[in-house]
Amino acid sequence: MQLSIRSSLSLFTLLSASVHGYLQNISLYADSDNTEIDGKGLYTKHSGAGTDFFYLGTSAESLVFDSETKHVYRAYGPQYEQYFASDNSGFVLMTVDDAIDVHFTQINGGKQYMSLGNSTQEQGTFYACKNVNDPGHYSTSSYELMYYAGENVNKDSCVSIKVYRKVN
Repeated sequence: MQLSIRSSLSLFTLLSASVHGYLQNISLYADSDNTEIDGKGLYTKHSGAGTDFFYLGTSAESLVFDSETKHVYRAYGPQYEQYFASDNSGFVLMTVDDAIDVHFTQINGGKQYMSLGNSTQEQGTFYACKNVNDPGHYSTSSYELMYYAGENVNKDSCVSIKVYRKVN
């Protein structure tokens, strides 16, 4: 089996960090009372300049959770990484610019639910939304993952969800 240099470096980094126990391969999923959304996997679509937005679909993208830094990311070879983040408009994305702290809490021995930020930040809620004016306009046909704090939610086009992880 041949591996590319990029794949080999990523695999080496992941394996060496996994020995220390702080990196986990994960996938993210939606938990909802809405049967159209429940169990859908989270994946990204390129939105420009090192930024990819999250959408809900039939399969989930593989990511890495670093329990020391509290960041979710994916590596693109030795050049750069993209980090899980949320912007001021509510978009949830992978970006090369900023990372947000991510926490997972297991409820009653079941699913491990995600929350964002730290105790000094206002906590928000995840939503699956349609027609949110995303750059690629993918949300006209797919639910986009959004994160809102306060009352900024368009309840006509959004459904409140929880996001949970599965360790791969």
